[in-house]
Amino acid sequence: MQHQHLARDTASVGVARHRLRAALADAGVGDPVAYDATLVLSELVSNAVEHGHPDATGGISVGWSIEPDRIVIDVRDAGPTRRFEPGHPSADATRGRGLMIVDDICSAWHVETDHGTRVVAELALTAA
Repeated sequence: MQHQHLARDTASVGVARHRLRAALADAGVGDPVAYDATLVLSELVSNAVEHGHPDATGGISVGWSIEPDRIVIDVRDAGPTRRFEPGHPSADATRGRGLMIVDDICSAWHVETDHGTRVVAELALTAA
């Protein structure tokens, strides 16, 4: 899995989303899987930008691999972890659903906090 260094900035969400979508298209992965993978990446990068801590160069790390049976997404920042479990926002809340979305879409996901915060999410890749 190769990682890309992105600025810890809201513009990086769109940059990461665009790059993943292109990689998925090159690999022949279409919707709905490509849409779901892009949504998961957007949520994880948004969390890293909003809640994470930049590395020594001011950025975050984003990577993915497209394997025969799954897509693995990996987002890292340099900060300590906070609460990493899906929340339970009220019906009228406008925030707080990102990890619920990740949990619902992904076949598996986990958080590692040994060196900063790393979130790894897996989506099953089924034949269309």
